[in-house]
Amino acid sequence: MSNTGHQPRSESPLHYGLTSQVTENAQSSLVVQEIHQGCHLTLRGDSGDTQFGHAVLQVTGVTLPTKPGTYRRSGNTSIYWLGPNEWLVTATSDALSLGSALRQELKGHVAVVDVSGGQTQVNLSGEQVDTLLQKASVYDFGSWAEASDQGGRCTQSTFASASALVAKNVDGSVDLIIRRSFSDYIMQWLLDAVKDTGFKSQA
Repeated sequence: MSNTGHQPRSESPLHYGLTSQVTENAQSSLVVQEIHQGCHLTLRGDSGDTQFGHAVLQVTGVTLPTKPGTYRRSGNTSIYWLGPNEWLVTATSDALSLGSALRQELKGHVAVVDVSGGQTQVNLSGEQVDTLLQKASVYDFGSWAEASDQGGRCTQSTFASASALVAKNVDGSVDLIIRRSFSDYIMQWLLDAVKDTGFKSQA
């Protein structure tokens, strides 16, 4: 078999929506940016075990959030509270390397699962973000306190007719972590929701 010299190309889950269907105009009030985090790991363990929390901090550099509906962040690594004994870790580091480091350091009944291939992260900013969230979900995001550089509020909620992990950032923007299978639908929903005011993508 001849070698054509072509290399496989990996496209993001939102590639089609962010390049082919975006309508940009001077009145655009929503900016959508895909966050290229190469690592999405679900983590399970005992939140009451101080050694568990210490080990997570040692490996990731992030303090494990134990308060419901919160996340903690350091640099490009974030840990989101999903349940009393479950978290999502996102980072720009390699998922295999970070997962291996966690498994080596953590002791007892723990689990680390790489879900990077099944999820993507999107940042929403602009004047219409609050209005858009009201359209997308019955959850009262307006009651959230302001975020800080070290973390803020997050929740797993319905988003349109899909679901998402929603987190508020210190700059007022919002991150959505969604399943890859929902990405096309959510992009179409976003386009329709802001069709009158405009929509921009940002690399």
